[in-house]
Amino acid sequence: MSRQTKYTPDQLTPEQREQYEVFQKTRKVRADGMMGGPFDPWLLNAELFQRLYSLAGMLWNRTSLDRGLVELAISITGKVYEANVEWTAHAPRAVEYGIPQDVMDTILKGERPVQASPDQLLMYDVSMALLVGHLLPKPLYDRAVATWGERGVVEITAVIGFYVLTSMSLNAFEVQVGPGQVTPFPRSDA
Repeated sequence: MSRQTKYTPDQLTPEQREQYEVFQKTRKVRADGMMGGPFDPWLLNAELFQRLYSLAGMLWNRTSLDRGLVELAISITGKVYEANVEWTAHAPRAVEYGIPQDVMDTILKGERPVQASPDQLLMYDVSMALLVGHLLPKPLYDRAVATWGERGVVEITAVIGFYVLTSMSLNAFEVQVGPGQVTPFPRSDA
């Protein structure tokens, strides 16, 4: 069960209510009135919610990168942080946008997907370098720039960083996957 106290829309401050209504215009609110994902914890600070939701929209919809590769990077971030909601929300989208299921299955096992296309494998390597090593070695940086340009490299860095923040939010508040969804990273103390 999520650690966050459940709320009803009438319990929100005017600032929170304004952001809640922005969310409702673009996404579906759950039957219990909660937004789901990282959005409920973020709404505890209305200004933070506004800024993060705006950034999320840009990263979801307005980068120069292939959408499948963006979803792949998000999924890898969710795997590294063992963020159940992140993985269950974005791994299927990665497949929907052209990443083969066997690539996603290999990543979920914690293995490098050697069967992936060159672009997919490069995205995996860049993501893991940043997430695990916290650096992007020059040869890998050079390959990424040659493939996606400097703009693409800054965008993927922003995507990964944003989804680190998202994964931490999900994990800190123990946000649960939806009903009927498999929990890929079971918690022993949940």
